[in-house]
Amino acid sequence: MTADTRPRMKIAFLGGGINSAVGYTHFLASRLDGFFDLVAGCFSRDQSTNFATAARLGVEQSRCYESFAKMLEAEADVLDAVCILTPTPDHLGSVLDALKAGLNVICEKALVASAQDADLIRAAVEESGQKLMVTFNYAGYPMVREARAKVAAGHLGRIHHIQCEMPQESFAL
Repeated sequence: MTADTRPRMKIAFLGGGINSAVGYTHFLASRLDGFFDLVAGCFSRDQSTNFATAARLGVEQSRCYESFAKMLEAEADVLDAVCILTPTPDHLGSVLDALKAGLNVICEKALVASAQDADLIRAAVEESGQKLMVTFNYAGYPMVREARAKVAAGHLGRIHHIQCEMPQESFAL
């Protein structure tokens, strides 16, 4: 086995505070392959939650921002991508702002709430030349990865049916 020499990508989170259902899951998933470093964020509109999240996730307090606009202004030239982890109705403006700032965007599903919003984003991606990726964070769960490996290796035989559950807000910090 050879060591991977790809440089680690510097990412920031918008949303995903310690009181959210998805933030910590995305943080863990981003670390599984060793390709990403969370270096900045605007994790919550509530500043105490915002700074507590930065501390919990190992982000320097000086790189924890009170607004997405301030984070983009300070970090756009440093980051490789921004992860949008806010509720779906808030995605459109944030995705457009990040693309306009010249950043690749990793966005929590669902991307947007309408086809018209998706068209706006498509046009912005084409204009910016940046990449837009929509995550399905289930792929970051170790049990999902283990199941995938077992299926791929043929250890489970022919699969006829899969039933899964995903408890929410059940992890301990």
